[in-house]
Amino acid sequence: MQQRSMLVWLTGLLILVMTDYADLSARQIEADTEDSIIEGRVISGETGMPLMGAHVFLSGTTNGSVTNADGRYRLRNVKPGVYRVVVSMIGFGYLTMEQIVGPAEVRQYDVELEPVVYQMDELIVHDEKWQRNLERFTRLFIGESERADSVKIVNPEVLTFKTRWWGRFTAEAHRPLVIENFALGYRITYFLDEFRHSGSVTRWDGDPLFEIMPPADSLQLDYWEQNRREAYEGSLRHLLLSLIDQREGEEGFILYLERPRMHYYTTAPGRRMRSSRLIHRVEGEEHLYEMNFRGRLQVIYTRAPEDERYLRWERNLNRRPADRQTSWLELNTRPITIDSDGEIMEVYGATRFGFLSYQRVAEETPREYRPD
Repeated sequence: MQQRSMLVWLTGLLILVMTDYADLSARQIEADTEDSIIEGRVISGETGMPLMGAHVFLSGTTNGSVTNADGRYRLRNVKPGVYRVVVSMIGFGYLTMEQIVGPAEVRQYDVELEPVVYQMDELIVHDEKWQRNLERFTRLFIGESERADSVKIVNPEVLTFKTRWWGRFTAEAHRPLVIENFALGYRITYFLDEFRHSGSVTRWDGDPLFEIMPPADSLQLDYWEQNRREAYEGSLRHLLLSLIDQREGEEGFILYLERPRMHYYTTAPGRRMRSSRLIHRVEGEEHLYEMNFRGRLQVIYTRAPEDERYLRWERNLNRRPADRQTSWLELNTRPITIDSDGEIMEVYGATRFGFLSYQRVAEETPREYRPD
């Protein structure tokens, strides 16, 4: 367990309130399905007393809870996979645990949170330079797609930025970012751990909790459902799940392995690849897979076109949008480990180029989301 010594305020964070605990036999009945349960107790590392009101959630999902008077929590309906379990409470540290959860398990994780000393935030001057940096951060983090126009950072004042003369740009959030995505219907509380941009590469790491926003009417619900489906289709998660199921062709993907050092906008594809040559189940782990290849994997998604904004983002206005989306994937770690939700276990394990890199937070859906 690694404590992150940042001041945590959970303004606007909606957490599912946990119900009373059932007895052991009821827990066993719940665990008889493929879904698992994560439960435990959160106490103060200083006094050993239970902490009521601590927030516990699975990063990248809508699955969260809050501890009761005994400091106990329970997360139900946990699919097999690799998760970051996030624990936080005002006045205490922010802590994450990476856990591999199998099918039909009841996992017990007890947590000690250490108190933190509150200090006055550094004075952040919201001048013209800060505003320009905020606009730059929003483009890099939220994205530049049409959906990004409908995404709002509710509390941008918690951000500070640093720039370097050689082009490096970093951002730090002193409190969790609250993001409202009116294109997909999600309110996201984002614990941003790291954000940095250098050259043409943008990297960030953090722990988002998704909350489904209530629609105003059935028309808005249909609009959100359509946008969620379109955001998912052709995404990295869609690609990885289609490879796991060996259905990449049926799902609209065509894959080529390019020769090493070939630039990502090349028009000369390499050898045609199938899922059986790219991904394999981890021995002894039914819900874990390894993906391995050398060079760059060209990914063509045939069921959706490019758009004008993508060409502007790519700074390529000398052609018309293609009728398919082309991307490239490069492994920084070989192999990478993927769970049954299409989640890559290694932070920064792969780099995306092309259309997959164009898709940012504005297109993110919870990891458990699947189109009906």
